[in-house]
Amino acid sequence: MDLDSIGLNDVRPAVYRAALKLRALQKLCQMHLVSLQDLHPVLNILHSSGEPVSLAQEHVQQHLAELFQSISHKLDEAVPEATDQTTRLLFKLFDRDQTGVILLRSVEAALIALCGDTLSAKHRGLFHIQLIS
Repeated sequence: MDLDSIGLNDVRPAVYRAALKLRALQKLCQMHLVSLQDLHPVLNILHSSGEPVSLAQEHVQQHLAELFQSISHKLDEAVPEATDQTTRLLFKLFDRDQTGVILLRSVEAALIALCGDTLSAKHRGLFHIQLIS
């Protein structure tokens, strides 16, 4: 079996660029060090505390600070930098009207997509939040 017969030679450069950009965002936000297991406590708190469907920027930043504090032994740089970068990224992506509020589902999906786990683990995580939302 050669690469042409299974279509791997037809993969477009845009796919590689997207993958490299995603990896760069992961490293910028230090999310490559976060596993789904690390995310579970934060996501569970957001759901179990009866949080509204939308989250204010301060609230997102508080929960991200807790997340990064819980994994601080894995971080190369300061926790506040990871918290700030991730908060800025989430609000740049999902708060286009600059209201200071984003949807809980968007936060969950982005954190799962950016975490350092395997693709199959991320798929299971996204499927799980779909079930509980």
